[in-house]
Amino acid sequence: RIILAQYFRRNLEVDFGFRISDFGMKNPLIHPNSRETVLPPVCCLPPFTTVSFLASVDQFFAQALAQKTFSGADLLVAKPEMILFHKSWGLTHDDGCKVDCHTLFDLASLTKPLAIAPLCMRAICERKFALDDTLRSFFPSGLLTTATKTVTIRQLLSHSSGLPAYEPFYRELIFVESSQRRDTLLAKILRAPLQSKPGAASCYSDLGFMLLAMILEGIYGEPLDHLVSPSLLPAFDGTLRFYGLKVPTDPTKPPERLTPVTGAVAATECCPWRKRLLVGEVHDENAYCLGGVAGHAGLFGTAHGIYRLLVLLWEAHRGSIPHASWTAGVVQEFWTKQSAVPNGTWTLGFDTPSPQSSSAGKYFSPRSVGHLGFTGTSFWFDLDEEILIILLTNRVYPTRENERLRSFRPLLHNLVMETYHGAARH
Repeated sequence: RIILAQYFRRNLEVDFGFRISDFGMKNPLIHPNSRETVLPPVCCLPPFTTVSFLASVDQFFAQALAQKTFSGADLLVAKPEMILFHKSWGLTHDDGCKVDCHTLFDLASLTKPLAIAPLCMRAICERKFALDDTLRSFFPSGLLTTATKTVTIRQLLSHSSGLPAYEPFYRELIFVESSQRRDTLLAKILRAPLQSKPGAASCYSDLGFMLLAMILEGIYGEPLDHLVSPSLLPAFDGTLRFYGLKVPTDPTKPPERLTPVTGAVAATECCPWRKRLLVGEVHDENAYCLGGVAGHAGLFGTAHGIYRLLVLLWEAHRGSIPHASWTAGVVQEFWTKQSAVPNGTWTLGFDTPSPQSSSAGKYFSPRSVGHLGFTGTSFWFDLDEEILIILLTNRVYPTRENERLRSFRPLLHNLVMETYHGAARH
């Protein structure tokens, strides 16, 4: 393994102008006007150095690009202690630049496990709230119904609150002055009829994570995009961040950027509501009305940024390093499936593989955690095997009606895991 690693390190440095040890922190020296859409791997270590794997993974992505499954993608495979494989394919959009390891993707619902869940872990460690605290601890009783006042933090995190999965609040919210939108949205969510009794059933809900963000903002006295800063969450150094917007009441007018976007960003949809191609502007309409910063969507990031955050959580999970933000017991609880919820697959803020037809494929163990993002993003982390796969794509480009990623993703996961387990068996 050492000899192979040294061989690939030397050849990548000589041939492509970057170091494996950079883990993606330097761009390959490729002419900027080149239309070649397959860059060399940023990192390639055993068991992913075989000709068979490298040819197969390139073929997978070449076919997906030809079928317009997405215009660009980034794949990272890692153990907690090192990145084993990291490569990008395609363009940010049809007339865009090459996707590389620095390209930002709209992470959509990965905001839930990567921003809200770690902040909730921190709040619990700091005794700001407890998992079984109810909404009456955080909001005026006049805003709560008899049903919603009994909903707990645990139920919001595990998608068992009974709140609806989704509501198109943006259709009315866009006409409200921006300073009043959060309060307007809060009232609408707290008065929404529950779909089931709290704790009785599992129903994935954006609304629950909108509420969690507002709770966190209230207890810390800071807006969400300030809370996900390096001072509170060390991994949030620019590779994971929100891009705030000042959103006018006319959706067809471009917003004012409160946070400048530097570098390449993968495009998402040619939005029929906003009448423009979205680049560096949050895809989710409800999050857009909240200025691009919300608990259910809004985070942008790179695969390397996701890897760094999950490794921090993993180190806390196994108690290998003391961490002020997350104790081992709290992270372990967040990564344990909530057995009290009938037929549920959710932990606290994270999903686990479904028994059948999982997006994780067929090799991730039941003790795995992960999440999907509507825009075409995902990660799966097998806690038993200690293997992580992060896949970032822009499958909603140019339209959200594109569902081809649904079949592509598990097959890709299977290829990676077969290579990984094949090496382990030998």
